Amino acid sequence: MPKLIVKDSEVIKLFAHLMRRPENTRFYDSLVNAENRTDISADAQCVMAPGYRLLRIDHRERPSSDEFEIALVNDLLNSVVYYNKVMISTIIDLKCRPATQNLIWRTTDTRHSAVMKDVAQKVFFNYILSRYDVILSDNHQTGEGKFFWQRQMSYALALGLYVYYYQVMSASLQPIPNQDALDGLADQLWSEDDGQEYHLALISRIELPAEQSVSGGSNSSLKIVR
Repeated sequence: MPKLIVKDSEVIKLFAHLMRRPENTRFYDSLVNAENRTDISADAQCVMAPGYRLLRIDHRERPSSDEFEIALVNDLLNSVVYYNKVMISTIIDLKCRPATQNLIWRTTDTRHSAVMKDVAQKVFFNYILSRYDVILSDNHQTGEGKFFWQRQMSYALALGLYVYYYQVMSASLQPIPNQDALDGLADQLWSEDDGQEYHLALISRIELPAEQSVSGGSNSSLKIVR
């Protein structure tokens, strides 16, 4: 499994350039002029207002299949207003397609609020989860904080998907079967204690079997507990 990015400082550094207009514009240019780009608005079931495009970009930085980028761009302002770096993790022994870890940023510019209203959720469920069985992330990685992930986990439960609480250091995976259980774990998932960045959320299209181990490239294993 690729190295998880779980520290605030790493995420802030990763997205700092998007907050500065000249650098955002240069980044926009690199995305819209990338050779391997595809408009995915229809696949994500997102209706785009004039001037906006939802793009998937593959192999922009290196010829690798373990990550891709999704960006909502505004062609009138030459800017990136939503960006998702999707890292693909190969998880063995689960009999499912690879999982993804998502690093998400979105602008605070209110001019784009109406268009962005449901983009992150639709990309999350309509596009990524239709292609990869598992999404693994935590409250630091979205750039939107705990409320984004609380909403996505609650929506996943409403859709009948499987939601889990993953504790990296103890390598345990705890099922979250309903909204009451999710509410009860809020303090554990999003506390401000040291090491909290290693408490992750996991949403899956399939039920992960009990006593199954998930092994990664770092010789780690993930045990599912009931």
